[in-house]
Amino acid sequence: MSKEQRLEVVNQLIKFISERGRRFFYTNRTIHEDVESLAYMKLKNGRLYFVDNYTKEEVYVIDNGYDWKGFSHGGTLSALVLDFGEFIRTGKYSDGKYGYGGLHCSHWGHSDEIQQEIIEYAKEIGYLT
Repeated sequence: MSKEQRLEVVNQLIKFISERGRRFFYTNRTIHEDVESLAYMKLKNGRLYFVDNYTKEEVYVIDNGYDWKGFSHGGTLSALVLDFGEFIRTGKYSDGKYGYGGLHCSHWGHSDEIQQEIIEYAKEIGYLT
């Protein structure tokens, strides 16, 4: 699978997550206007960015130990985004590498059924093994 294909896999997974349970990565209004918005990952000039659904900021996906300017989510989601970045860059399974247990994390606040749906979908599209 190419880097572009892995990027598409992650964006499909973000969309899937945004449609279930607590609807992470989705908002019905942004910081500047009342419009629906969905987060996504993108490649720009050879670098990987997370486009935040609320701030619409492009956040460079790197584990630099600092807060990400423009990232409107907490630590659990930043760890997941770093996992997504690792997968896109290398193609290697990395779920949970950056903490919080990745998609298997018990802190999501989803029902067990929804959590399992997300995990199964991630396996189906090739993000999880």
